[in-house]
Amino acid sequence: MIDTANTITLMKGNPLFAPLPAEGLALMADHSTITIFNSGEKLIEENGENRSLFLLISGSVKVISNGTEVDRQQAGDTAGEVSMSKISPPVADVIAVGEVEAILFPTETIDAACSQYPAFAKLLRDTAMKKVYDR
Repeated sequence: MIDTANTITLMKGNPLFAPLPAEGLALMADHSTITIFNSGEKLIEENGENRSLFLLISGSVKVISNGTEVDRQQAGDTAGEVSMSKISPPVADVIAVGEVEAILFPTETIDAACSQYPAFAKLLRDTAMKKVYDR
């Protein structure tokens, strides 16, 4: 289990969180949880209801859209930007390849951060659009 300070350190390693000041990072870290996913387990289901933004701590995931693998993500990467930015429901399955440990930031926390920090909201949307259109 990692503490708030370690969560913030991991967040600082991902450019998505760069617009957040120290208070924003602390807000998100304080409301996050750590979850372990087993190999083959879905973190996100295509067209399902996703309630979290994921920051991968360890392991990797495959991203499958319409039955085709379109990407792989690993420790340090995020998943869930499309649904968290409210662009659309999830556009792909995100499936653990081996054991995956991830920090989960709930929708309510993401919404609060987006409301308080417009630059974070913009980067979240931009990142989501890039993931949708660059795959």
